[in-house]
Amino acid sequence: MMLAVPDAREDGADIVGADVRVHAAVEAEPDLVGGEQEEVWACRVTAEGPLPYDYFDRILAEGLAFRLGGLAVCRGEVSDPADESLTAGVILPAPPVEEELRTLLKDLGGDDAEAEPHEEPGEVEPEAKAEPEVEAAQDTVEADEATAAAEEDVESDGDKEEEDAAPVDEAPELKDVYTVGDLTIHLGPERRRLPATEDFLPYATELTLIDVRGDDPLKVGALALRLSDGLNGVVVDRWGFRVDKPEDLLPKGEQA
Repeated sequence: MMLAVPDAREDGADIVGADVRVHAAVEAEPDLVGGEQEEVWACRVTAEGPLPYDYFDRILAEGLAFRLGGLAVCRGEVSDPADESLTAGVILPAPPVEEELRTLLKDLGGDDAEAEPHEEPGEVEPEAKAEPEVEAAQDTVEADEATAAAEEDVESDGDKEEEDAAPVDEAPELKDVYTVGDLTIHLGPERRRLPATEDFLPYATELTLIDVRGDDPLKVGALALRLSDGLNGVVVDRWGFRVDKPEDLLPKGEQA
């Protein structure tokens, strides 16, 4: 939890942070995940007060499910976050100098690096989920497969209209594109305000995102971390959890 919300605190058996409460795990009925598992433990994730900024309770629950090897349940729909295509984002307090970024990419990629930005056909956007509907109460349940199985349930809390807030994983407008081997690097503004970046970038007013994509999570994570080291940024996964090593982008069952 503290990888996503550094100032999260314990409140009895629950954990609270960023206007979200993660309730203590309880045993749940297998029907919660459609009978896919015989034993299910679930942690309900709920909004504390008004609807959290950028639907952070839903995103936090999915990130917890991924890190704990569980499933997510949102208004009755079961999903496995490990099936999502993963990217790593390097968040910077300001746009990098173009020449500095090209030089760094050349150094990291050698002959495989295409340091000049180029346009890809059509709009350049990372994969993103559709905006969730906003209803009267938002609950999410996340469950830990390590202790038997898991998931989450989300309902909205608040009466904002959908257009008043965008999901935390909404695709940002990324225009400049670079390549390093079989990885692509997209550069653009970062409009999300993720709790994981607040302590590292407390004085930034406009953040920049370098989005690294590829089929191999370990290669994606390794390049993102090297870019972060070279540009003094912070690496997060698609759910806003801080990434400290490439293996953090692997599903729990695939980690060494």
